Amino acid sequence: MKKAELKNWREKQPQEIEAQLRDLSAKLTSAYLTKSAGKLQNVSMIKNFRREIAQLKTILAQKQAEVSES
Repeated sequence: MKKAELKNWREKQPQEIEAQLRDLSAKLTSAYLTKSAGKLQNVSMIKNFRREIAQLKTILAQKQAEVSES
């Protein structure tokens, strides 16, 4: 994700972030299955999905920390 996209995600509600996480997790699982079948053309997609999931989990953790501090 680009910095502008990350900034937009930081402004969204935790429910929206969690929904995106579920979607990315499903895509990652599908990419792993496609790779194991030997049909995945762009293997770097897996790396990108994992990175985006990590970034969104970080944003979600920061939001939860803000709520618990308040």
